Amino acid sequence: MTSNLQIYFVQITGIISLFFLHSCKPAISNNESDSIEPEKNTTELPADTMGIVKPTLGDQNNKNYSTLTTSKESAEKIKTFLHQKYLEDFDILKPADRKFSFFQTDFNNDGKDDYFVHLYGSYFCNAEGCTYLLLDNNLNEIAVLNNLYSPIYRSDKTTNGWNDIILFSPDILKDEQQYIKIAFKNGKYTYSPANAEKLDSIPSQNCIVMWDNKVSVKEFSF
Repeated sequence: MTSNLQIYFVQITGIISLFFLHSCKPAISNNESDSIEPEKNTTELPADTMGIVKPTLGDQNNKNYSTLTTSKESAEKIKTFLHQKYLEDFDILKPADRKFSFFQTDFNNDGKDDYFVHLYGSYFCNAEGCTYLLLDNNLNEIAVLNNLYSPIYRSDKTTNGWNDIILFSPDILKDEQQYIKIAFKNGKYTYSPANAEKLDSIPSQNCIVMWDNKVSVKEFSF
Protein backbone atom coordinates (compact mmCIF):
# COMPACT_ATOMS: atom_id res chain seq x y z
CA MET A 1 0.00 0.00 0.00
CA THR A 2 2.81 2.37 0.93
CA SER A 3 4.57 1.59 -2.35
CA ASN A 4 1.43 2.43 -4.36
CA LEU A 5 1.05 5.74 -2.53
CA GLN A 6 4.68 6.62 -3.29
CA ILE A 7 4.19 5.91 -7.00
CA TYR A 8 0.98 7.97 -7.06
CA PHE A 9 2.76 10.87 -5.32
CA VAL A 10 5.62 10.82 -7.87
CA GLN A 11 3.14 10.87 -10.75
CA ILE A 12 1.20 13.83 -9.30
CA THR A 13 4.48 15.72 -8.65
CA GLY A 14 5.59 15.17 -12.24
CA ILE A 15 2.31 16.51 -13.64
CA ILE A 16 2.52 19.64 -11.46
CA SER A 17 6.15 20.23 -12.55
CA LEU A 18 5.22 19.99 -16.22
CA PHE A 19 2.38 22.45 -15.71
CA PHE A 20 4.69 25.07 -14.21
CA LEU A 21 7.39 24.45 -16.79
CA HIS A 22 5.03 25.32 -19.65
CA SER A 23 3.21 28.15 -17.89
CA CYS A 24 6.34 30.13 -16.85
CA LYS A 25 7.63 31.08 -20.30
CA PRO A 26 8.12 34.88 -20.42
CA ALA A 27 5.26 36.71 -22.08
CA ILE A 28 6.00 38.95 -25.05
CA SER A 29 4.06 42.16 -25.28
CA ASN A 30 2.90 43.64 -28.57
CA ASN A 31 5.44 46.43 -28.14
CA GLU A 32 8.36 44.04 -27.84
CA SER A 33 7.45 41.44 -30.41
CA ASP A 34 8.59 43.54 -33.40
CA SER A 35 12.14 43.82 -32.02
CA ILE A 36 12.74 40.11 -31.49
CA GLU A 37 14.25 38.14 -34.33
CA PRO A 38 12.53 34.83 -35.13
CA GLU A 39 14.59 31.67 -34.88
CA LYS A 40 16.50 31.06 -38.10
CA ASN A 41 15.83 27.82 -39.91
CA THR A 42 19.18 26.47 -41.09
CA THR A 43 17.68 24.02 -43.56
CA GLU A 44 14.96 26.01 -45.30
CA LEU A 45 14.37 29.74 -45.62
CA PRO A 46 11.03 31.45 -46.19
CA ALA A 47 10.58 32.46 -49.82
CA ASP A 48 10.35 36.17 -49.07
CA THR A 49 13.68 36.40 -47.21
CA MET A 50 15.74 35.81 -50.37
CA GLY A 51 18.33 34.17 -48.14
CA ILE A 52 19.39 37.49 -46.60
CA VAL A 53 20.05 38.04 -42.91
CA LYS A 54 18.96 41.47 -41.77
CA PRO A 55 21.16 43.46 -39.36
CA THR A 56 20.24 43.16 -35.69
CA LEU A 57 17.48 45.54 -34.70
CA GLY A 58 18.52 48.25 -32.27
CA ASP A 59 17.20 48.34 -28.74
CA GLN A 60 18.22 51.87 -27.80
CA ASN A 61 16.06 54.96 -28.34
CA ASN A 62 14.30 53.60 -31.40
CA LYS A 63 13.98 49.85 -31.73
CA ASN A 64 13.68 50.18 -35.49
CA TYR A 65 17.25 51.49 -35.83
CA SER A 66 19.94 48.98 -36.72
CA THR A 67 22.64 48.99 -34.05
CA LEU A 68 25.16 49.17 -36.89
CA THR A 69 24.02 52.74 -37.63
CA THR A 70 23.68 54.50 -34.27
CA SER A 71 27.16 54.99 -32.76
CA LYS A 72 27.56 58.67 -31.84
CA GLU A 73 31.32 58.24 -31.58
CA SER A 74 31.53 56.84 -35.10
CA ALA A 75 29.16 59.54 -36.40
CA GLU A 76 31.41 62.27 -34.99
CA LYS A 77 34.48 60.76 -36.68
CA ILE A 78 32.65 60.55 -40.02
CA LYS A 79 31.25 64.06 -39.58
CA THR A 80 34.78 65.47 -39.17
CA PHE A 81 35.98 63.55 -42.22
CA LEU A 82 33.10 64.75 -44.43
CA HIS A 83 33.48 68.34 -43.27
CA GLN A 84 37.13 68.32 -44.31
CA LYS A 85 36.53 66.44 -47.57
CA TYR A 86 33.80 68.78 -48.78
CA LEU A 87 35.02 72.00 -47.15
CA GLU A 88 35.45 73.76 -50.50
CA ASP A 89 31.88 72.86 -51.48
CA PHE A 90 30.28 73.98 -48.23
CA ASP A 91 28.96 77.24 -49.61
CA ILE A 92 26.84 75.43 -52.20
CA LEU A 93 25.75 72.49 -50.07
CA LYS A 94 22.17 72.76 -48.90
CA PRO A 95 21.13 71.41 -45.48
CA ALA A 96 19.67 68.33 -47.20
CA ASP A 97 23.05 67.74 -48.89
CA ARG A 98 24.85 67.66 -45.55
CA LYS A 99 23.04 64.62 -44.22
CA PHE A 100 24.57 61.16 -44.04
CA SER A 101 24.02 57.73 -42.59
CA PHE A 102 26.39 54.81 -42.21
CA PHE A 103 26.78 51.14 -41.42
CA GLN A 104 29.80 50.10 -39.43
CA THR A 105 31.06 46.58 -39.98
CA ASP A 106 34.38 44.93 -40.76
CA PHE A 107 35.16 44.83 -44.48
CA ASN A 108 38.82 43.72 -44.42
CA ASN A 109 38.72 41.12 -41.64
CA ASP A 110 41.14 42.93 -39.35
CA GLY A 111 38.73 42.83 -36.39
CA LYS A 112 37.95 46.56 -36.63
CA ASP A 113 34.79 48.21 -37.93
CA ASP A 114 34.94 50.08 -41.21
CA TYR A 115 32.34 52.62 -42.34
CA PHE A 116 30.08 52.46 -45.37
CA VAL A 117 28.64 55.98 -45.70
CA HIS A 118 25.53 57.03 -47.62
CA LEU A 119 25.39 60.69 -48.75
CA TYR A 120 22.10 62.43 -49.51
CA GLY A 121 20.58 65.43 -51.24
CA SER A 122 20.60 66.60 -54.84
CA TYR A 123 24.35 67.30 -54.66
CA PHE A 124 25.13 63.60 -54.17
CA CYS A 125 22.09 61.89 -55.67
CA ASN A 126 20.43 61.87 -59.07
CA ALA A 127 18.14 59.64 -61.10
CA GLU A 128 20.90 57.03 -61.37
CA GLY A 129 21.51 56.73 -57.63
CA CYS A 130 23.57 58.25 -54.82
CA THR A 131 27.20 58.56 -53.75
CA TYR A 132 28.56 56.16 -51.12
CA LEU A 133 31.95 56.17 -49.41
CA LEU A 134 33.79 53.27 -47.84
CA LEU A 135 36.21 54.33 -45.10
CA ASP A 136 38.45 52.06 -43.08
CA ASN A 137 38.65 52.26 -39.29
CA ASN A 138 41.26 55.01 -39.52
CA LEU A 139 39.06 56.99 -41.93
CA ASN A 140 41.24 56.27 -44.93
CA GLU A 141 39.10 56.52 -48.07
CA ILE A 142 38.89 53.05 -49.61
CA ALA A 143 36.26 53.78 -52.24
CA VAL A 144 33.97 56.48 -53.64
CA LEU A 145 31.08 54.72 -55.37
CA ASN A 146 28.72 56.88 -57.41
CA ASN A 147 25.24 56.16 -58.72
CA LEU A 148 24.39 53.26 -56.43
CA TYR A 149 20.91 52.17 -55.41
CA SER A 150 20.17 50.52 -52.11
CA PRO A 151 19.89 47.97 -50.68
CA ILE A 152 23.58 47.11 -50.65
CA TYR A 153 25.01 43.85 -49.35
CA ARG A 154 28.31 43.11 -47.69
CA SER A 155 29.00 39.64 -49.05
CA ASP A 156 30.40 36.82 -46.94
CA LYS A 157 32.88 36.17 -49.76
CA THR A 158 36.14 38.09 -50.08
CA THR A 159 38.56 39.16 -52.81
CA ASN A 160 42.12 40.05 -51.82
CA GLY A 161 41.11 40.13 -48.16
CA TRP A 162 38.13 42.48 -48.53
CA ASN A 163 34.46 41.52 -48.55
CA ASP A 164 32.75 41.75 -51.91
CA ILE A 165 29.93 44.28 -52.30
CA ILE A 166 26.71 43.10 -53.94
CA LEU A 167 24.18 45.39 -55.62
CA PHE A 168 21.00 45.08 -57.58
CA SER A 169 21.74 45.27 -61.29
CA PRO A 170 20.86 48.59 -62.97
CA ASP A 171 19.20 46.39 -65.61
CA ILE A 172 17.07 44.56 -63.05
CA LEU A 173 13.83 45.14 -65.00
CA LYS A 174 15.16 43.46 -68.14
CA ASP A 175 17.88 41.21 -66.79
CA GLU A 176 17.22 37.88 -65.10
CA GLN A 177 20.61 38.11 -63.39
CA GLN A 178 19.51 40.64 -60.82
CA TYR A 179 22.71 41.03 -58.80
CA ILE A 180 26.18 42.34 -59.59
CA LYS A 181 29.39 42.21 -57.59
CA ILE A 182 32.03 44.83 -56.80
CA ALA A 183 35.34 43.24 -55.80
CA PHE A 184 38.49 44.71 -54.22
CA LYS A 185 41.15 44.61 -56.93
CA ASN A 186 44.40 46.50 -57.44
CA GLY A 187 44.06 48.06 -54.01
CA LYS A 188 40.56 49.50 -54.44
CA TYR A 189 36.89 48.92 -55.19
CA THR A 190 35.82 50.16 -58.59
CA TYR A 191 32.32 50.20 -60.01
CA SER A 192 31.37 50.29 -63.66
CA PRO A 193 27.81 49.14 -64.43
CA ALA A 194 28.81 48.08 -67.93
CA ASN A 195 31.69 45.90 -66.72
CA ALA A 196 30.36 44.69 -63.37
CA GLU A 197 30.36 40.96 -62.76
CA LYS A 198 26.85 39.53 -62.76
CA LEU A 199 25.89 36.87 -60.24
CA ASP A 200 23.80 33.85 -61.09
CA SER A 201 22.56 33.38 -57.52
CA ILE A 202 21.03 35.43 -54.74
CA PRO A 203 23.16 36.74 -51.84
CA SER A 204 23.79 34.09 -49.20
CA GLN A 205 22.17 34.11 -45.78
CA ASN A 206 25.48 35.29 -44.27
CA CYS A 207 25.41 38.63 -46.09
CA ILE A 208 24.75 41.86 -44.23
CA VAL A 209 22.10 43.96 -45.93
CA MET A 210 22.34 47.74 -45.66
CA TRP A 211 19.72 50.41 -46.32
CA ASP A 212 16.83 48.08 -47.00
CA ASN A 213 13.26 49.17 -46.35
CA LYS A 214 12.70 47.05 -43.24
CA VAL A 215 15.36 48.38 -40.89
CA SER A 216 15.77 52.11 -40.27
CA VAL A 217 19.13 53.88 -40.19
CA LYS A 218 19.92 56.89 -38.06
CA GLU A 219 20.73 60.03 -40.03
CA PHE A 220 23.30 62.64 -39.02
CA SER A 221 24.44 66.01 -40.38
CA PHE A 222 27.93 67.33 -41.08
